[in-house]
Amino acid sequence: MTQTPGHRAAPSDPTTPLITVDVWTDVVCPWCYIGESRLLDAIEAEGLTGQVHLRAHSFELDPTSPTDSVKDNVTHLVEAKGMDEAKVREMESQIQQMAQEMGREYVTGRPMANTRGVHRVMQAVGEAQGVDAATDFFLVLQRGYFTGALDPFDAEVVIARAVEAGLEESVARAAHAGDTHDAQVDEDVREAAALGARGVPFFLFNDKYTAPGALPAEAFRQALRQIAEEARAEREQA
Repeated sequence: MTQTPGHRAAPSDPTTPLITVDVWTDVVCPWCYIGESRLLDAIEAEGLTGQVHLRAHSFELDPTSPTDSVKDNVTHLVEAKGMDEAKVREMESQIQQMAQEMGREYVTGRPMANTRGVHRVMQAVGEAQGVDAATDFFLVLQRGYFTGALDPFDAEVVIARAVEAGLEESVARAAHAGDTHDAQVDEDVREAAALGARGVPFFLFNDKYTAPGALPAEAFRQALRQIAEEARAEREQA
């Protein structure tokens, strides 16, 4: 982990979660899915369930992905990144094994396209219903994507999920179409860059420590343990 300057002190209110974890993520990012799973497992293992507040932020893994067509994930990486098809399939199988070892489903064949619309809708949900609703909205789509249950490139699927999260349908449609909330997506991306993020997942703990990538579960546990101890000490001094 890397310490960032100018962090906010831990709140003294004992009802406030000890730890806030901001995570910059993209719905199609497999390491984001793995990282979120490892983080949740670490929270439970450290006995911190209910004491960690997770907040999702927008980051586009590949902003150059087409907005008018959908390909499968293997074809996308072969064509857009110049990767060898066999290597891509091997990588997907390895990630699938990691997910299965944590008890998570993971389908290796998935659709792939531009994710900007999903991020705009997430920002709209956050503006209307708060960061927790936006985070839940996003994680449902991301988990559904990697388990094969939801298609985040089907506009009607995204809009229906946003309505379930409390957003007015007309607002969701406007955001998905690109009429609103581009600026909020850009602001999230700029904030991540200012913190040193070069990819996702990217984690910020209590506005103090940053960690790039899907950390091993034990590393998450050690980080949570240290930060929880610091937060408790700060509360006692407040």
